[in-house]
Amino acid sequence: MYIIESWGTGIPRLYNRSAEYGLPEPLFEEFGDGIKVTMFRKVSSSAQKVGSVDEKVSSTFDKYVSMLKNAGITDKFIESIETVFHACDTRVVFGQVNVQEWLECSKSKATNVMKAMKTAKIIKKVPGAGFGRYQFIEL
Repeated sequence: MYIIESWGTGIPRLYNRSAEYGLPEPLFEEFGDGIKVTMFRKVSSSAQKVGSVDEKVSSTFDKYVSMLKNAGITDKFIESIETVFHACDTRVVFGQVNVQEWLECSKSKATNVMKAMKTAKIIKKVPGAGFGRYQFIEL
């Protein structure tokens, strides 16, 4: 496809950018004949303790919750949508395949999650990005 900049620069750049932003190094995991790379990002400085588990507070996602509840979206779907939101935030364009990957779920569940987000009008179609490409609306 001729879309790479140069051979062998991607992984060192991942490590360099992580260090540059003061983030943990990327985590590489082998899965059969593939790999999974986990990149970390900065999280809100406010956190609360829930039992022995740190629960990160996302005031940004909280703004979407009222829209989701008003649209009649169930708490289970809201949890899934929050996972999607944290995987991409408002700057990333995504589609059903991304949702399926981030939630590690079936195609039908990813379709239902996308449908719930559309119903609540928290995502918008991104013209020119390809078929079925969406982005969270800015609040």
